[in-house]
This record gives sequence, C-alpha cells and structure tokens, in this order.
Amino acid sequence: MKRTTVAALAAFLLIAATAALSAQERTELVVSCPSGGIGFDPHSAITATEAQIFTAIYEGLFTYDPATLEPVKAAAGAFSRSRDGKVYTFTIAADARWSNGDRLTAAHFRDAWLRMLEPERKADYAAFFDVIAGAKDYRTGKLEDAAKVGIVAKSDSVLEVRLENPAAYFTRLLCHHSFSPVHPSMLALDDWEGVAAAGELPVNGPFAVAAYTEDELRVARNPLYRDAAAVRLDAIRFPFIDEDAEVSRLYNNGEIHWATGNFDYDSLLAKEDVQAHPMFATHYWFFHSDSGPWANADLRRALALLLPWDEIRDEELYGIVAETLVLPFEGYEAPEGIVEADLDEAMALFEKAGYPGGQGLPAIRFMIPDGEDARRIASLMGDAWKELVALEYRVTVVPPARFFEKVKSEDYDISLTSWIGDFADPLAFLQMWVSDSNLNDARWKDAEFDRLIAESNTQDGAKRAATLAKAEALLLGSAAVMPIYHSLAINLVNPEVVDGWFDNVLDIHPFKAMGFGSWRPMPGVASGGASTGPAFELASR
Repeated sequence: MKRTTVAALAAFLLIAATAALSAQERTELVVSCPSGGIGFDPHSAITATEAQIFTAIYEGLFTYDPATLEPVKAAAGAFSRSRDGKVYTFTIAADARWSNGDRLTAAHFRDAWLRMLEPERKADYAAFFDVIAGAKDYRTGKLEDAAKVGIVAKSDSVLEVRLENPAAYFTRLLCHHSFSPVHPSMLALDDWEGVAAAGELPVNGPFAVAAYTEDELRVARNPLYRDAAAVRLDAIRFPFIDEDAEVSRLYNNGEIHWATGNFDYDSLLAKEDVQAHPMFATHYWFFHSDSGPWANADLRRALALLLPWDEIRDEELYGIVAETLVLPFEGYEAPEGIVEADLDEAMALFEKAGYPGGQGLPAIRFMIPDGEDARRIASLMGDAWKELVALEYRVTVVPPARFFEKVKSEDYDISLTSWIGDFADPLAFLQMWVSDSNLNDARWKDAEFDRLIAESNTQDGAKRAATLAKAEALLLGSAAVMPIYHSLAINLVNPEVVDGWFDNVLDIHPFKAMGFGSWRPMPGVASGGASTGPAFELASR
C-alpha cells in the first residue's frame, strides 16, 4: 500500500506541476461574442462588440483607464491646452507606429477625422465632432473647405485642435473609437473586412488582426505597438457564438474565459462568475417623427398618455426601470418623463392635434426585432391604443441580425433600440437627437432642443447640466422617445482570473490591461495539465 500511495502522490505532483506550467504558458484569452460580423472601420462601426474589440486594435490620442474610466494619454505622448480652453495641442508619442512599421503622424489623425466628417459619408458618430471649430458646418455641407476645420497637423508629431467653445469633457470624448487614426492606405477603401481577412489591416493598438473568418476573429500581440512591454497577452480569440447553451458548455470546459453577453445560466458550473452591474445605457421606443401625423408632438404625447406604463416598465422583468433617457447620476438632475396614463390630457391633446378622440388616424406600424420582450411591449402598446381610441396597428418582425440595418432604411411608425453612452456625460445620449445627427433614427427635429444643446456647449458645471436637463425634458415630453429600462451589463467572467477586467458603467474593458492569474479548477471538476485554457483560476493577488 505504501508503494501505491507514493506512486499516486508522485502522479498528483506531476499533474499539479504540469498545470502550473501550462497556466504560465497559456496567454491566449478567449472571448465569445454574438455573431454579426466586425466592420473594422472605426468610422462606420456602431455595435458594442466592435467598440470592445477596437480597444485591442486601435488607439486614439486618449484611452480609458480600465478601472476608473478616466481618460489617460495614449497615442498622445503629451498635450497642452490654451488658457481659454479652446485650443488643444497634442504631441504624438515618438515611438508610436502602425503594425506595418510606418510612423504614426499627426496627419493620420487629421485625415481620419476629416474623413469621418465627409458629408456624403453620413457617419453615425460624426456629430461627436461638433465640439471642434467648423466640424458641424463641414459635415452638413455648409463649409466646403476642409482646411477651415479646426484640425491642423502642425508637423509630423504635433496636432492642433481648435474647439468652438471650451469643453471640459473633450479628453473623455477622445477615448471613443471614432477618434481613432486611420492608416493612409485605408482612407479610400470600403472592403475593410477583406483586408482584415487577408491579415493586411494596419492598426496602431496593442494587438493586430491575425485571422478573421465568419466564425471567429483572432488578434495577436503587436510587436510594434508603442507600449508593447506592458501588453500581458500574446493573443485574443473571439469566437462568434449565438447558442446560449454552447457558450456555457465551452465556459464550463475552460475553452472560453469571458462571454460578453449570451449564455445559459442554468447550466453554468460557476454561477458566481456572472457579473451584472448598472450600465450607462437605456432601452427605449421611439416614433418616426419626420412626417405624417406622428410628426405632431401633441399627438405623440397623447398616444403615450394612453399606455399602461406600470405593465410596460415591469419592475419584475427589468433591473432598473427607466423614466428618463439619461441614467440619473450625481451632478445631473434628470427631468420627469411620462410615468403614468392620463386619459383626460390625452383626449385634450387629440383634439388639439386635429384628431378628436383619436379618430381619423391611419393604422400605426410597428417594426421590432424577433424577441419575446419586444413582442410583449408592442402588444401592450397596440392593444391599449386599439381599445381606447380604436387605433389599428400592424407589427413587422425582423430577424435580430438585420434589425439595425432595417431601422435606418425601412418605413415604419414606431420602433425600439438600446443605446450605450459612449462617454460618461449626458451629451452621450442627447447629442444624437439634434436635427442633423446621423444617429437620429427617429428623425426628430426641434429647434429649441438644438438651441439648448448648442448653448450647453458654451457652459460648464451645474449650469451646463441644467441646460442639458431642459433639453432632455423636451425630448421626453414630446414622446419622441419613450424609455423602458436602463440596461444591466451582463458578462460571464471571473475578474480574479482575467486580471485587469473591471466592472464599469460603459461596459468597456481595454484589452491592454488584461492578463491571467493562477490556475484553479471549475467547481466539482478535477483539473490537470490537459486543460485547454486558464479560465478557472485563483487570483494571484
């Protein structure tokens, strides 16, 4: 028996040693994402998946601190600001390079940003640049000379940016991927996915594209990255998986280290690895507000005042029900939205709008993605309107993978979306509703709202916050947008395993900061050296 015990102990120690060694050697992080494709062009990307992946392959002048979300210098090795707060001068880091070896220059930022503003491009995030002098007039076609926009490459290493007005949030805004540089070879190209699939996409981030197919993306450490010594991973692999059960199975097996959304909770072995936290994001429904009866604010509000809001905003279904578009936070007092039905006011508004009792209105057309919750809310809205004012309704259901494309191109009367604030400021939600914003899918226009947003850009502190709240009150009061809930960020990851992953309200997690801890087995599962990845580990700190 003694001999057998010694042999067993030796075998156990060998397995343990092998596991520890392989944990040190395994430096490929595996992150599952929903399918839908990656655009790679930072000027046309719109999804949360793309925003997350871009933290690996692109780097702007500033980036987010992974724990605090405070802006920190990135491709900008240094910067200064004029006394009046309107001129920023950025010095590009001397060791900043593209993955093909070319030097990163100030002109690459200038040309990329001007490309983003090209009127014919109609880039979704172009309005984010309105803080820059001349940018709004250029993107809307009022200014034809790009040289008059306040973006000037003073030399290869110095970029000067002139603002319309001082903007305390400017460096925070620069963290967004739309402010990334673009390599000159890509400026005129449309097929970015093809270039990425061929492994020829020049990027300036900590990782570069190694392989891309319809099933997965793999990026590898970029040896020419300006701060390559600080990068802790050799590679990141992104399999595109839509089946919840399959995501959980792979996570249980240690083949996935982080799932960015969909998974099957019931089959998880380590349920404590589910990370859920409030997010700077809102799910809302909106009217197409540019033509027909739905362009009338009184009519929209009348319809909204007929709805069973307690049922629609079901507290048992949603973690944080939303009565406002902007998630309330310290320093911003959100206005009151529509919170309950009011039949008397609704009928008075119908009369004012020229549709007494709601009579004479055409059938209202819903367009929704296929899903239980969207169907539930559409039925609650449509049934309430049919019962109270005999308004007929029709519902068109679109496959989720094509929904965002349809929202921008199809004809409908009411639809829905979720929006994640791209920087921690109310403007991240309100800027998109100005009349000429390419993100304004509702096509809502209000001159007073536009004026208030412009006025807020000249203000700071509590005065600015109050002006933005007035603008939001116009948006909510006219029922152009009807908030339902503030989102929870749901991730499947152990932050003690994927070291450098932190909860935050934007649900953005820069990959540069990430690495692995030390090995631990899945609960109830014996571990050995043959495991495929360090997904289940004990924190080393």
